[in-house]
Amino acid sequence: MLVALAMMLAACAGNNAGLDTLEADPLLQADVEGLSAGRITNRTAGERATITKLYEVSGSWEAASVALADAVQAHGWTIESINCVGTGNDVIAKRQIAGTWVLLESGAGTRGAGLILSIDQTKRPPAPSTVIGSCQPALIDAAQS
Repeated sequence: MLVALAMMLAACAGNNAGLDTLEADPLLQADVEGLSAGRITNRTAGERATITKLYEVSGSWEAASVALADAVQAHGWTIESINCVGTGNDVIAKRQIAGTWVLLESGAGTRGAGLILSIDQTKRPPAPSTVIGSCQPALIDAAQS
């Protein structure tokens, strides 16, 4: 019985640590030019802890994509890829927070913008940066600076 209780407490602590790690990232509190009304719309605890924050895009979504990539870089994330296919631009990045690799999926497009932070299940450092699709030079520069 005591062993079961200890295992349950350890599991609960691990779940909170995942969400606490994600919620502590300063990128979630960053003011990003061109993005407004940011609100966290989803929190998922557990081994695959995830936080989703959605924004409205004021002005050009292409300019908001560049500002978002700049913010990601300024907050210490390493960008693995940018994807400019369709009606939006996505930035995929990783960062180690409190010894845990965290995956960031962010983007801006015709329907708004968003950030998804999640515990990286691969537990690997970032891969070399790639560009997919036809990205504007300003976004490539922001992602590679």
